[in-house]
Amino acid sequence: MNHSGCNFSSRLWVWAAVAWAASLQAGCGNFLVPKHRVSVDAICAAGVTPPAGQSFRLVARKSILAQGQVNAGVISACVGAALAHVGMFEAPAIAPPDMIIEVSCGQEAGSRIDPSSRETYLELSARPNSARAMERSREPEIWNVRVAVQGLVGRIETALPLLSAVASSYVAMDTRFSIMIEVPQNNASITAVREAAMKTLDAKAAGTSTGPGTPAAAK
Repeated sequence: MNHSGCNFSSRLWVWAAVAWAASLQAGCGNFLVPKHRVSVDAICAAGVTPPAGQSFRLVARKSILAQGQVNAGVISACVGAALAHVGMFEAPAIAPPDMIIEVSCGQEAGSRIDPSSRETYLELSARPNSARAMERSREPEIWNVRVAVQGLVGRIETALPLLSAVASSYVAMDTRFSIMIEVPQNNASITAVREAAMKTLDAKAAGTSTGPGTPAAAK
């Protein structure tokens, strides 16, 4: 997926996540620490172990490319940073990965009268790659995580550090049904993902590579 010339604007969207995060408050607990309310729905095949130490390659679902809702560079940087935070690593461009992870994200329309009903989501679907393919796998899905937040006003990219951090913490887990969690705005994982993503985007703008590349399109 080509995103040449978009690195500067991509970095701005990640920075915008900081300002957006400050505007979200939820729950009746400690009002001094704003919280994000995030829905999580995770499934996992029986016997699958946590993927720490395994390599991955991100593949964008075709619907993302068709809709053009979100910057592919920001998706890659945030999701890649989040997966690295839980011990995974992106496979080198010339090497097949241990698993292929299909990425889908976007915004599902809610009521035009009530913007708070609009849902912004991120979904990760993993398949093993025992055939050692480069960018796709026909093997059965082994885990899937879908996370979402409501009430986002503006670009989807601003929610990606949060959604990526939460999704990565539920890989290879089974919640059995959709659950709602509260994540403090100052959560260390969100900060780590945001900072790592900005470093990756900066490196790409400078013509070097220190992090995940842009996800290819799903075949």
